[in-house]
Amino acid sequence: WRNGIFVVDGSTINLFAKPGLYRETFYDWKLNYSLNCQLMIMPHNLLIMDYALRQLGSIHDAYTFQNTHIAKSHGALIPQRHWMWADMSYPTEKWCVIPFKKPWGSLNWKQNTYS
Repeated sequence: WRNGIFVVDGSTINLFAKPGLYRETFYDWKLNYSLNCQLMIMPHNLLIMDYALRQLGSIHDAYTFQNTHIAKSHGALIPQRHWMWADMSYPTEKWCVIPFKKPWGSLNWKQNTYS
């Protein structure tokens, strides 16, 4: 993972009780009331570099990621020629690298090595 310095992924954090207002918007696909958490870490030491915990559980990871500091100010946080690893639900940018999506068949050896 040469030159990659961050890893990002999203997860839901379950709420203890149903919210009083707009409870259906907190309802996620796992049938829980939750908030969406985006976490950016440095994989070599597990240091948390950025996080976002303000979106509802029903919101997609890619949308929640747009509200993180690193997505808004990536030029100041990620050095040139470095990037962040993410899964296929995130945008493909020069600073955000995702694995190849499998087309109708399997990946060739170069794509497989990359992914």
